[in-house]
Amino acid sequence: MESATLPLQDSLKAAFKPNSIAIIGASNGPRLGGAEMRLLIHSGFKGEIYPINPKESIIQGKQAYPSILDVPGPVDRASIIVPASKVLQVVKECGEKGVKVVQIYSAGFGEMGQKGEQIEREMVEIAHHYQMRIIGPNCIGTYCPSSGLNFTKGASKETGNIAFVSQSGGIAFDMVTRGHIMGIHYSKVISVGNCIDLDHSDYLEYLADDEETEIIGFYIESVRNGRKFVKALQKAASKKTVVILKGGRTASGSQSVASHTGSVAGDFQIWNALFKQTGAIPVTSIEEMLITLLSQQKIKRFVDKKIAIVGNGGGATVLATDYCEEVNIELAQLQPKSAEKLTSLGVAENGRNINPIDMPAGQLAAEEGKLFGEVVKTLCEDEEVGYLLFHFNLIPIMNYMDLENIVQKMIEKLKVVDRTKTNLIGVLRYNGDPEVENIRFKAAKLLESQGIPVFSTIEQGLDGISSVVNH
Repeated sequence: MESATLPLQDSLKAAFKPNSIAIIGASNGPRLGGAEMRLLIHSGFKGEIYPINPKESIIQGKQAYPSILDVPGPVDRASIIVPASKVLQVVKECGEKGVKVVQIYSAGFGEMGQKGEQIEREMVEIAHHYQMRIIGPNCIGTYCPSSGLNFTKGASKETGNIAFVSQSGGIAFDMVTRGHIMGIHYSKVISVGNCIDLDHSDYLEYLADDEETEIIGFYIESVRNGRKFVKALQKAASKKTVVILKGGRTASGSQSVASHTGSVAGDFQIWNALFKQTGAIPVTSIEEMLITLLSQQKIKRFVDKKIAIVGNGGGATVLATDYCEEVNIELAQLQPKSAEKLTSLGVAENGRNINPIDMPAGQLAAEEGKLFGEVVKTLCEDEEVGYLLFHFNLIPIMNYMDLENIVQKMIEKLKVVDRTKTNLIGVLRYNGDPEVENIRFKAAKLLESQGIPVFSTIEQGLDGISSVVNH
């Protein structure tokens, strides 16, 4: 069978910005085929949606078709959500229809052994014969707010500048839903599964030139063509920030990769060398990935600027000082006029550099946050300060007055800061109490509306700043 492929840009444009989608395996029920269609409608996809199911005539209010070959109009993209035994035939029908790209949700191929690998090779051969590309198999969907694509509840409709590519469907879910709670906004998120055709190198190549994307995040377990990947990563990292979470860093993890995607993970020492060579930022957990992406999106890098810290908790202040050194962040030596002003406000001792500043809960809450606002203003007007991390331990503040009201008042005081000269980074600490968490969530959303990243611990905030300052 003669092999040919659609140009990469055309294929992935059809994946992220299709004019029409066929959902093969669509239904009226709650399972994946029904959920995929429901989410498309709810997310405002403006193109044509064609549900494919030989057992239904109407699905979620739309005309259904027995086969994609029965669809009257052109189809850019197809989601294949059928049993593994039927996928090969469906791929062939999509090719005959002229579909540009298919995303195969179904599992049970290369990760299952040699027979599955043979079916994968046949699928690729068929797809290329029809100049069609394959995403997957063994994946869960595509999220692109600007075009209305979505694969999960709890996803924001707001477009951001981060693209995330995941070899794991579960991690793709985490990045979208947890990212939304944290205030991260994406241009695109895609679950790519086994990567039998389009692979990580192709996504890097595409995203390097994508005008909607400035930051690229990857969860990678394995790559099939190392040289191609290195070349694509060099190009992408020279133009944009690239953050990579590598699965299979240990011997046990490598064995898990083989059972998950049917591939070999590779020596992690080689990966570490590649990160250093290209300038890609390595992370070691989902948590660290989320913190890094949020920070890269919300914190500007100011050369030769340093950090000031203010908040309640003397012990926390000492630990923050230690942690700054551990993550290679330099505390600002405040100018004499700043120290004098802080002394006059009653939060510093005359003639001594006092950064970080410990403000007990009573001081933070005093006069509805007025003193806190004056301290923030003084710190941010200091020419040495480019990053101000403020941390509130919410439990002690509750002892003085209405927590929700006082936190809102303190947040209002932050509006005086010239954000072109100083980054603001917020930490809202709490004890897990549901009532306090509700107040914390509202406060975090207020800060997010001002473009201020919010973290749960001081260490997370400092890790985020470090990812910006030191990369």
